[in-house]
Amino acid sequence: MSRARHNLAPARYAFGDESGSFKNGDWMVVGALYLSQPDRARDALKLLRKRTGRLTELRYSTSDKYQLSFALAVLAWFFDTADAEYRCIAKSGDEFDLGYYKGRIRGLNPDTLAYNFTYRELLAHNLPPEPHRLIAKVDERSRHRFDNLLDYLKAEIPTIVWIGEADSKSDDLLQVADLLTGCVRGDLVNQTEPVRRALTSRFLEGCGTGSVLNRPTKCSGEKVDVWRYRADLAKKRAAGPS
Repeated sequence: MSRARHNLAPARYAFGDESGSFKNGDWMVVGALYLSQPDRARDALKLLRKRTGRLTELRYSTSDKYQLSFALAVLAWFFDTADAEYRCIAKSGDEFDLGYYKGRIRGLNPDTLAYNFTYRELLAHNLPPEPHRLIAKVDERSRHRFDNLLDYLKAEIPTIVWIGEADSKSDDLLQVADLLTGCVRGDLVNQTEPVRRALTSRFLEGCGTGSVLNRPTKCSGEKVDVWRYRADLAKKRAAGPS
């Protein structure tokens, strides 16, 4: 091993996904699964697939009752794995003002700009205090078409040494991010479809809360943090010190 490689700061891996929209009556949730040992996590998930016989893609949005045993096993794995953490930002379309982003960058619509900025908030506000290298991957299907998300995040977050995208079908860890993000939004929109409701209920049980709207936002110690956007606080921050 070279001396330069030996002196590299530890790597932190983020697997991002989003669910919802900024429309009135809906919620946009942008979340990331954080790990320091992704290969070990992938091996554990492969064993869960083998044990449950589930080979197809895991997605919160499906109502397939045959995925339920595997999805519940994945949630149990997440809450039992010390290395796995989840962070997300939830913005209510009823509170969030897309008009702020209108015309700010030519060629990108307000919805896309708000999406990019929310991703930056998520990654930038959940960095460890110690020196590190951030390696990030996002689900290519969740991205807005023709956005500049990857270049934007790399420019805005200095510790990102690599960021890319992939179809979640090819990555179990992106599928876990999809599951956790879906569970959060499922609670926010009061999801009633039986399979999805069962997953959200198990997620909330693991978090030790009846709803992600409850305070404090940190659940199960530091394992889950759901930061909820509030328009009154955003306006106060924008106004600066009184």
